Amino acid sequence: MANPMKGEVDIEACGEQLRLILSFNAIAELEEEAGQTLAEAMAALEAGSVRIMRLILWAAMRDHRPGTTLRQAGAVAADLGPELGPVLGRVISACGFLADLSEQAGEERAAGKSEGVSEPGTETRLAGA
Repeated sequence: MANPMKGEVDIEACGEQLRLILSFNAIAELEEEAGQTLAEAMAALEAGSVRIMRLILWAAMRDHRPGTTLRQAGAVAADLGPELGPVLGRVISACGFLADLSEQAGEERAAGKSEGVSEPGTETRLAGA
């Protein structure tokens, strides 16, 4: 059974029970594999990067299954289908400092919008308004 105090999340995929956790080591491996900082990876996740979704799942699997490959993580992601997003959300929420980073990024975007700074791609909509 997953220990939520440790940030663990249990899921079932590919006919197996899997325990996911974004530990400090898992996040370091994610950064190394992505070639990005955690903040950059979270921004890419919010932008919908499939590569980062798979990397986060891979990193979260490795504490309990150290030999997990990216292809295996991709197979789990494919098996989860539309549940992948909610699963990653649970894993990120269970990891306190990742959730804090995501909230901070959201607050910074909201502050930028209130100061008249638009996000890329919104200029056309705003100009026609």
